[in-house]
Amino acid sequence: MNKFGLLGFIVAALIIVLAARRFLEQRKQNEINDSSVVTTSEVTVAEKKDYPYPNMRSRERDVVFPETFRYEVHFRPLSGKTIVVYIKESEYKEITLHSRGTLFMQGTRFIRYEPLR
Repeated sequence: MNKFGLLGFIVAALIIVLAARRFLEQRKQNEINDSSVVTTSEVTVAEKKDYPYPNMRSRERDVVFPETFRYEVHFRPLSGKTIVVYIKESEYKEITLHSRGTLFMQGTRFIRYEPLR
């Protein structure tokens, strides 16, 4: 086998190993979230962000598609660190900045946010 063939084989093997590792990490996180109990926290909405998120492959960039947006909300609990969650557009629009309410989480998974009435 020549040097380029060996190098190509090593690169392909490295890509496969890293992809398998990432897949197993995601699977493990999903299992942890599924087995976790739903926790509630009294929080304040500290920040809301929506920004374009490039999720296209290089060949798809030639054709103009409407951009995909990522919706991010930062919750500040009464005690503790800021919690950052990525949510759907419909949930994002229902949340108002600087409102107080109850955040429901299952592990690292966002369940819902209920503002105080």
